[in-house]
Amino acid sequence: MNADERSDENTIGKMLQSVDVLVVPVLLKDLGGDSFSVTDSRPYWYNEGTSEDDKTFDPKRSDEVVAFPRGNLWTEYLKSDIETANKQGFNVLEKGFTIVVKKNGKILRRISGLPNWGDFIGSMEVLDGSKFGMPGDSEKYGGP
Repeated sequence: MNADERSDENTIGKMLQSVDVLVVPVLLKDLGGDSFSVTDSRPYWYNEGTSEDDKTFDPKRSDEVVAFPRGNLWTEYLKSDIETANKQGFNVLEKGFTIVVKKNGKILRRISGLPNWGDFIGSMEVLDGSKFGMPGDSEKYGGP
């Protein structure tokens, strides 16, 4: 999302913004057994995730569409999703996972690992605002 290893200009952050998407990178800490906690991902996002070899990596490239989890409620919010994924054979603490939440709070999609940003943005462009269930979205996006 923040790398520029593509042949054209990296516009993923701008494209996510155009389809009203907010990305919340959550860093999970394995506490052993089935226990985990959500830790502050901001330091990793801005500092620890880069190296001198990442010349085209700009962690601020997508600041407009990134928010960081705060507080302990994220651990509780993710608990059932992580338990379900583990029962299905996915190790979310190792591979990660993506949850797409609609504006009305309903889960749109769950996938293992990181999303393919191009496909993700394309599918979000297809959905108009009225499908997300927010009043006033029909005027902004069209639809019933």
